[in-house]
Amino acid sequence: MKNEQATMQIFGMWKNVWETYVKTLKTAEEQGDRMLDLALQQSTTLQEETKKLVNDWVSNSKNLSKSYLDAVEQNVSKIDEMLQPR
Repeated sequence: MKNEQATMQIFGMWKNVWETYVKTLKTAEEQGDRMLDLALQQSTTLQEETKKLVNDWVSNSKNLSKSYLDAVEQNVSKIDEMLQPR
């Protein structure tokens, strides 16, 4: 029984680490978006085409990030399922 409890505690800690990781990534992405938006709004040297290219790049990056975070969150939910009592 001790091995099973230890295994469950390890899975629980692992789940917490991944949840913290996801929250950190989301926060960093939000802050980066705000900084970039502010920089683009205040920039007088960038032409509109350049701003459009940067915004397109950001949009593509957000889509990739969302796919990655969705996959991580699905795996965290699988860990959660493993932690449920049988």
